[in-house]
Amino acid sequence: MIKINLIPPEYIDKINRKILVARVILIAIAVIACIAFVSGYHATKAGKLDILLVQREKELKNLQKDLQKVNDIEAQISEVQKYLDAINQITKTRFIYTHFMQDLLVDLPETIWFSGIVTDLKANVLSLNFALESRSAYDLAYWVNFLESDEKYSKVEMGSLAIKKSEEGDTFSTPLKAEYAYK
Repeated sequence: MIKINLIPPEYIDKINRKILVARVILIAIAVIACIAFVSGYHATKAGKLDILLVQREKELKNLQKDLQKVNDIEAQISEVQKYLDAINQITKTRFIYTHFMQDLLVDLPETIWFSGIVTDLKANVLSLNFALESRSAYDLAYWVNFLESDEKYSKVEMGSLAIKKSEEGDTFSTPLKAEYAYK
């Protein structure tokens, strides 16, 4: 079969050029439409973000006012706490001698007595020097052990033990050092 092309080649070239121009225009329109769509999307997003930024800045200003109030209240609380700590410090050391005497005499056996007590208060710690006398070595040992095991007393040191013999019985004498902290 023989094909005869009756359309002149210039006409076909002209049609192909029009088709090519139409394709280029169509692609350009599609690209411009995409760019316009993306630009519009970003523009609306940027507008919403600007509005959100303005709202957040207003909220931040309000919160900064609240933060300043909180800081002022914390400063007041700190001042009051310092005042209360000073009062507690004063009252704690004010009655330390009373507490010490009560704690000292609670478990003191009847056979032990003091011939002298010297105290020295530094901060919340009371340094003690006792001159003890006892009629019973067992009671003396019990009481020294009690002081060593009580958490209020620390650094318990017993000096040399002297025994005095008399008609009434033996009398044990010893110096004792300790520190007392009211807890």
